[in-house]
Amino acid sequence: MATLTKDWLTDGWIDFEYKKYLLLAYLQDVKGNFSQARLFPDLPDVQTHFEIASQLKNTKSEIVASFPKKVTGVDFKKKRFVYEKFQESQQLSEIDSILEYSLPLFQQTLTEGRNQYADIEAQLTFAPVGIVPLHLKEGYLFLYRARRHETDIYHYQIRLFEHREQRGVQTTYLETVRKSISTTFENLKLTLIKKRRELPNPATYLIESPADYPVQETLLPIAKRLIVKYVA
Repeated sequence: MATLTKDWLTDGWIDFEYKKYLLLAYLQDVKGNFSQARLFPDLPDVQTHFEIASQLKNTKSEIVASFPKKVTGVDFKKKRFVYEKFQESQQLSEIDSILEYSLPLFQQTLTEGRNQYADIEAQLTFAPVGIVPLHLKEGYLFLYRARRHETDIYHYQIRLFEHREQRGVQTTYLETVRKSISTTFENLKLTLIKKRRELPNPATYLIESPADYPVQETLLPIAKRLIVKYVA
C-alpha cells in the first residue's frame, strides 16, 4: 500500500520528477482501493493532503508578498512604483511546480471518492431498532449485509474529540449472527439486553447494506458517521 507522509512535499529530496513519481504511485494505489469500494482510510487521507497542499500554496503566496522589494522606477501612466521581481530559490520554485501539479490530482481523486461515498451511503438503510431511549451516546450497532444474511453486532460510544471539536464514534465488535426468519432485529436487541446487563435500555441502530461492501474500509466508517448525524 502506497502512502504519503503529511510533509511529503518538503521532506527529503525536493525534485519535481521524484515527487511526481511518489504522488502518482500513491494516487494509483488509492484509486485501486476505490475501485474495490474500499474508501477508508484513503478518502480522509486524500482530503488531508489536499487541504495541506492548498494551505501551503496560499502561505507561499503570502510569504512572497511579504518580502521587501526594491523600487526600480515609477510607472507614471498607472501612477505607481515599479518593484524588482522577486527571485525565487530553486527549491521554492520546485515546490511551487509540485503544488501546481498535485492540487488538481488531489481534487479529482477527492471528488471521485466523495461521489462513491455518496452512492454507497444512498444504498444503505438506517433505522433505530425498538424504542429509542433518551440516552443516545452509547448503545449497539447492527450492521446487516443482506447478501450474506449476516448481522455484525457492535457496541458503540459517541465521544467528543476536543482537539478537533468533532464527535466521533468508537466501536467494539461483539459478534456476528446469522439472520433467519425467526431471528428479528428486535429479538437480537432483547438477547443483548439479557446478556449485557450494563445497558438495560440501549439505543440500537440498524444499518442494512444490499451489497457486500468491505466492512472495515467502507460500511463501518459510514455507519459511524450516520450514527453521529442521527444523534446530532
